[in-house]
Formats: sequence, C-alpha cells, structure tokens
Amino acid sequence: MKRKRILTVLIVLALVFIWGNSLVSRELSGKISDDILFFLNAAAEKVGLGPDAFTYMTDEDGDGVAEQPTSHLVRKAAHVTECAVFAALLFLRLESAGKKRFFTAWGLGTLTGAIDETLQIFSHRGSQVRDVLIDTAGALLGLGVVMLILYLISRKEKSK
Repeated sequence: MKRKRILTVLIVLALVFIWGNSLVSRELSGKISDDILFFLNAAAEKVGLGPDAFTYMTDEDGDGVAEQPTSHLVRKAAHVTECAVFAALLFLRLESAGKKRFFTAWGLGTLTGAIDETLQIFSHRGSQVRDVLIDTAGALLGLGVVMLILYLISRKEKSK
C-alpha cells in the first residue's frame, strides 16, 4: 500500500512538472533550455568533447548561414525523458497485468504528451504533432527500460 501511494505521488509530481513547463512563457522556456545547453556544453568540455558538443546550429534568420545556436536537441530530449519517466512510473503503479498494463501506460503516456502540446498553445508557444510522436517514443523507451529491469530482477531471483 505504501508503494502505491509513493508511486501515485510521483506520478502526480511528474504531471505537474510536465504540464507546468508547458504553461511557462516562450521566453522562460527558452532560457531554461539555454541554461541546460550551457551546462551540458560546459560538462562536455571538461571531459574533452569540446565546448559546443551539444550545440545544434540553425539558420533562424533565413540567410543560408547556420550561425545561431539553439537548444533544439535539449528540448526534444526533455520530451523523451519526461514521458519515459511518467510511463515507467505509471506502469509500476498499474495493477493490471501483461499487455493491458503495457498498453495502458503507453497510451496514457501518449495522451500526456498530447495534453502537453495542447497546453503550450495557452503559453503562446504553439504545439507540434512531431513532439507528441517524440513523447510517444519516450513513453515506449521508459516502458522498455522498466520491463528490462523487471526481467533481469526476475531472472536473478529464479537463479537463486
């Protein structure tokens, strides 16, 4: 019972985090992403990967020169990570078994991504179907990781 309560709280916190970030302004969202990009590039430089290892250059002004650094990859990685964690927590919380448990968690992970994109309309950031697909892939990744861990645990217990 305690495990279920903890997982429920973690699921609610994940939703607050995901949807809360969808409601921040374009400017604040960009600043957060840029700060993460700066941190990642600084860490990459310290381990010898170069100062711009995570920087993706783009031609934002349309002059044919990719000169503007962007946190595009950071933003997409955030989508994957958020939905992976959410779907994994949900899978662990659900009481159903087998395929139903898997597809319920995956479907709700996808729905969470769709709601996330819809909320971004209210913060004047726009929504993208591509991001819902990225969220769906993230949910699938999270489920795959959880299922692999559970499989390895059960295999270890059987060998005892």
